[in-house]
Amino acid sequence: MTAAPVRPIVGQAHPWSLTEPTEIALDNGARLWLYDLPGQYVISTQVVLDAPLSCEPAAKEGCATIAVNASDEGTLPHPGTALAEAVEDIGALYSGTARQSSTVCRMEAAATQLGPALRLLAEIITRPAYDTADIERHRALRLAEIEQTLARSSSVAQLGFQDAIFGRGTRVGRPAAGRVASVQAITRDDVAEFHDRWWRPDRATIIIAGELPAGVADLASDAFGGWAATGEKAEHETTGRNPQTPVIWVIDRPDAVQADLRIGSFGPDRRDPTWAALQVGACAIGGSFGSRVNRVLREERGYTYGAYAGFRPLRNAGSFVLQTSCRTEVSAAAARAAVDLLRVADAPFTDAEIVDAKNFLLGIAPLRFQTADAIADEASVLAGTGLAASWFNQQQAEIAAISAEQATSAFAGTVRPDQLSIVVCGDAEQLLDDLDAQGLAAEVVTIEG
Repeated sequence: MTAAPVRPIVGQAHPWSLTEPTEIALDNGARLWLYDLPGQYVISTQVVLDAPLSCEPAAKEGCATIAVNASDEGTLPHPGTALAEAVEDIGALYSGTARQSSTVCRMEAAATQLGPALRLLAEIITRPAYDTADIERHRALRLAEIEQTLARSSSVAQLGFQDAIFGRGTRVGRPAAGRVASVQAITRDDVAEFHDRWWRPDRATIIIAGELPAGVADLASDAFGGWAATGEKAEHETTGRNPQTPVIWVIDRPDAVQADLRIGSFGPDRRDPTWAALQVGACAIGGSFGSRVNRVLREERGYTYGAYAGFRPLRNAGSFVLQTSCRTEVSAAAARAAVDLLRVADAPFTDAEIVDAKNFLLGIAPLRFQTADAIADEASVLAGTGLAASWFNQQQAEIAAISAEQATSAFAGTVRPDQLSIVVCGDAEQLLDDLDAQGLAAEVVTIEG
């Protein structure tokens, strides 16, 4: 007779630490963060440039995105397809992103090809050709992406939410990769000027993560040491609250059978002294499958297939957002229920909720950071927002110590019902009366790309 299997006991999660990098300063001012990760034979290199979206001229927004997306179309030493062939010859992969806080250029390659990969990455960053035909093609691609974005209800709701929380007078309140008018105005010279002005080494961070070979610092210095500090140092935008908030907006999509909801407010960044408590509270309210908003809106009331809530920090300040999508006929009721669920002062977090939230946040960390690329991604976020490499480990320890009372106090003091904005993208003809009946009188607005 076979004995019944014994279910393992799941213990309380504990803080998990990222490997601390070796930090080295290059002569040109660039910082090296070297993460030695034995067994990770695909090495991720990420160069975080102090070139935030706020550096773009307002009339040419989208320039930063095109600058990074077109940077590997060819370089002066490797024009046209010669660069792609050189990258492919060593089995490497290049990508890049322009973010609110920074621009990031990435190269993944096998550990045995790290030297050539670093040289090609440095070449892409310092000597892109920016052929006119390539810039025109990327501009056309971006215009097509804008058209696709405006066709998706969820994307339009997010654009409306950014506008509501921050306002179009701030860079973060406008589309990250530019608007139709600004992208249409971008020329090859605009892209080259943006690159030459803002892609500089003296506030850049070069992150290399994986099983690092001997002499890796020398390899990085050889590749990037000739990168001269020219151009200007970036001044980061101070993110402020839209003075017109809170608002309740409906973005009309006639005959839509589903509505996308965004509910939230202006919020803090990672430097806030209550950030650990806010993270735990956000996880309890809407950051995991068993959280309050998902349990009530999905499981108990059947309004949605899923709902999420959490903080979105920027370099300074940020936002809190609760997002979901629902059938049109229940969207107003879902919005009211969601607002009520955010009244944490009236229904404090329980000890059980906070234990579950901490177990989730601490327990998922080893899964999140299984690869060198994931660790480099986290490091690039820290570098791009001006935080130390040790910040994550400090945060893990703080999360482990948070109590239900601390999470409730921090969340209730930050996410205040009287400051919540609501943006609903759906059929206005059906939504307006329903929202009004829920005490959520709304106005119809138009969001343009």
